[in-house]
Amino acid sequence: MALVPAMARDRKTARMQEQIRVLLGQGLSIRKVALALGISRQTVRKFGTGQPADASVASAATSEPAWDAAIDWQDVAKQVAGGATIKQLHSELAPEASYTRFRRRLVAMAPRQVAATMRLEHKPGEQVQIDYCDGIDVVDRTNGECRKTHLFCAVLPFSSYTFGEFTWSQNLASFIESHERMWAFFGGVVPYVVIDNLKAGVRAAHRYDPDVNPTYCEYGNHQGFAVLPARPYKPRDKATVEATIGAIQRGFFQEVRNRVFYSLAELNAAFRTYLERFNEGVMKDHGSSRRERFALEQPSLRALPQSRFELFDWRTAKVHPDCHVQVDKNFYSAPHRMIGQTVRVRVSAKLVELFAADHERLAAHARLSGTGKFSTDEKHYPDGKLSVRRFEVRAAQAEAERIGPKTLELVHSLIHSSHPLRYLRRVQGILRLPHSSRVTREALEYAADKALKFKKPRLAYIKACAEHYDANGARLVLVKPKRDGEDLYLHRQNDGADASGGES
Repeated sequence: MALVPAMARDRKTARMQEQIRVLLGQGLSIRKVALALGISRQTVRKFGTGQPADASVASAATSEPAWDAAIDWQDVAKQVAGGATIKQLHSELAPEASYTRFRRRLVAMAPRQVAATMRLEHKPGEQVQIDYCDGIDVVDRTNGECRKTHLFCAVLPFSSYTFGEFTWSQNLASFIESHERMWAFFGGVVPYVVIDNLKAGVRAAHRYDPDVNPTYCEYGNHQGFAVLPARPYKPRDKATVEATIGAIQRGFFQEVRNRVFYSLAELNAAFRTYLERFNEGVMKDHGSSRRERFALEQPSLRALPQSRFELFDWRTAKVHPDCHVQVDKNFYSAPHRMIGQTVRVRVSAKLVELFAADHERLAAHARLSGTGKFSTDEKHYPDGKLSVRRFEVRAAQAEAERIGPKTLELVHSLIHSSHPLRYLRRVQGILRLPHSSRVTREALEYAADKALKFKKPRLAYIKACAEHYDANGARLVLVKPKRDGEDLYLHRQNDGADASGGES
């Protein structure tokens, strides 16, 4: 007689039932079989004879309880699939029964269909999967405030070789900078990058036709990879990086849970040390480390480009009647035929480029610093006669005539220059002063007269003159220079020495 103590751990397996029948067939009593297998005699009777140990138990097992007969289990299963919880349905449909019995009955009456899955085989150097997750807070030493970080994680699916770093933001600039360090870490580029639907990479998520951020698309063209956005709410599209982030959260996040970091550099230094151990660790599925598998994958990577990518941003702007578009509070000219149309603007650190809807390049300007400055190409203006006939110019002249003769003279002097549209925006700002700044027409007439007399036709000067007239009239007001009380003005102690030729 053989003892099978391991089988006693699960009394419902087919092997256990077969063993009970074999021992009973050898002529052993129910008591000896129960002792040999470490189970109860009732269990031996149930599986050995095919009948429950108690007739009452058999009748209870075969008969349906009263609460069960009134329930449509298929409808319950549909409600669970639609988002309802089993606990809520139990309290509504069968509160007299236990939750365990209700759940078991649901599984028995409406079993779930388990979807078949397929193991993916990744080629060496084919793609990299990228994702973000919430990082570890960094504490400011000066005020003790916690600043949130984000973990950028990138994994090569074939080898599971992992790169990661903590960043302050997930914006486009930070996203591309993390890419640059990722490629340097891997020592090459892969043809496909699978990303989540974050704004830096995907402008509009879609299951079948996502709209990739144009700047990120240009970066992919420069580096030599294609962008493959994952489907919304489909984490299996990037299962490798999802699993890796989970492993990092269970590993590194728990290792440093009692540690306080005071800078992003300190946090990333600790994470790099962990990442070396992580990539050196042996994976159970392969029996080798990520670094060992990466050594087989690295020859398949493409070489890095020689030139560095220049980050830029795409925007849209409407061409004003003065032939300029506004970008970051500065103004850049466009051809006059584009007046009233929307153009695409590509902004980099040193350049502002304008493009039509059909991708025609309209203009290129050096990017201006500060605010309120103009970059103008004289060729973008129409000829003088055509400019004066434009509706905006005629409307400005009519409005100036309604205000007064000095305002009309000032507007006439600005409009009838070599390029009438050059000062159109300024003229419109001057004429709006009675509405936007609440200055009177008399005050604007006074300011226009002073601007013509002192040849200062600037908007800021005219506005200041008009506001002064409304507050004080035409009389002059003595304004004392303002002096900061904290500034010290000391007489030179060696004036006499300097005058006499001594040392200074």
